[in-house]
Amino acid sequence: MGVALWLLLLGLAPVEAQSRRLQFDETELLSLAALLPDPTRIHPDIAAQVRVDLSAIGPVAERLSQARAAVLDAQTRIVRSSSRRGTLDVERRIVDADLLSWRSEEGTAAALLAAADLDLSEFAVGTFIGFEGLEGLDLRVLRLEGTVDASERLSDEVGELLTRNRRAAAERHAVAVEAIDDLVERLAMIDREVVALEAAMVTAEAEAEAAQVLVDDYGPAFELALLSAPVEGTDFPVVVLDAYYRAQLVVAVERPSCEVRWDQLAGIGRVESRHGTYGGTSVDAAGRTVDEILGPVLDGDPWLAIADTDGGRFDGDTIWDRAVGPMQFIPSSWAIYGRDGDGDGEEDPHNLYDAALAAALHLCGTTGGLSSEDRFTRALLGYNRSISYGLTVKGHAEEYRERVTLVPGPDSMLV
Repeated sequence: MGVALWLLLLGLAPVEAQSRRLQFDETELLSLAALLPDPTRIHPDIAAQVRVDLSAIGPVAERLSQARAAVLDAQTRIVRSSSRRGTLDVERRIVDADLLSWRSEEGTAAALLAAADLDLSEFAVGTFIGFEGLEGLDLRVLRLEGTVDASERLSDEVGELLTRNRRAAAERHAVAVEAIDDLVERLAMIDREVVALEAAMVTAEAEAEAAQVLVDDYGPAFELALLSAPVEGTDFPVVVLDAYYRAQLVVAVERPSCEVRWDQLAGIGRVESRHGTYGGTSVDAAGRTVDEILGPVLDGDPWLAIADTDGGRFDGDTIWDRAVGPMQFIPSSWAIYGRDGDGDGEEDPHNLYDAALAAALHLCGTTGGLSSEDRFTRALLGYNRSISYGLTVKGHAEEYRERVTLVPGPDSMLV
């Protein structure tokens, strides 16, 4: 798929590509950096390095790209019409100036023609010859015939001179009149084109507004589809990876000796709630499960008995505790490790950004660090006292690490 098509999807397409419809190849994978309308929505390392399958976002992206193409097409027509209108305004000023000059010329030529007509009229009267018959008259013949007295009349050279002057004045006047007619017609053509351009701009503005409404409608749906698209080679979407990865980066700053990795958190998330999808729910674009995930009631049958510690705030049970959220924290543990991982001002165990960071701190808090597999195993036993649990988590973590490569960039910790 060409770069221009994806520039189109982002509203940056060159003019010649703006009218193209986006065609999706469901087998093609593209990096998120080529797709995201808002590149700050997820971590730039993920945007640059992670790829998603277009089949998961194709339909909504197609509708969005068509709407954006319609906006760009209408805006292009507005810009072109406005540019043409500016050109016509300049041309009108030039034509107006030329018209003023030619009208001045026409006035001068008309005055010269009138003067030449008067001279010829006076000459004709003086020689008893009508004005109509003067042109082309051979005065020498008339003189030989006795009609013209050379000693008393103007010489034939004067008559010829006056005739040439009159002819030149008439030609000059005709040129000026023709130029004026042409300029007046050009002004009329400019006015007609301006009217047409203004009408076209009104139409294009209306079309741009209508298409922008569709863009605004499809935009959130596209972002949700993109963030919900599965990461290549995994069973979790982009927003889930973003939560795990950001938790890794936060701990790298706060607890650099811990060395927790996103794939380790993903292994836990896979076992605990299938990455926030247990029970048929899903993770929204903000990282929160659409429906809250609640573990079994810890009333001692058959699970460990844990009396209510949160007043039912997180699990809705005021008698017994229940594990909550995609990382399955019991309220008493959440009280210790709960963090605001997405910066929204709340510590919400049902939000994967918060829960992933809390899980990372939980792992770090039970060991001196996770630099070795043995330490990771001990940390997992602190998270869930089950050897089979730990082995399953580690198996998933290893699989994710093999399938997705994320290399922190130079500014990763600043985001």
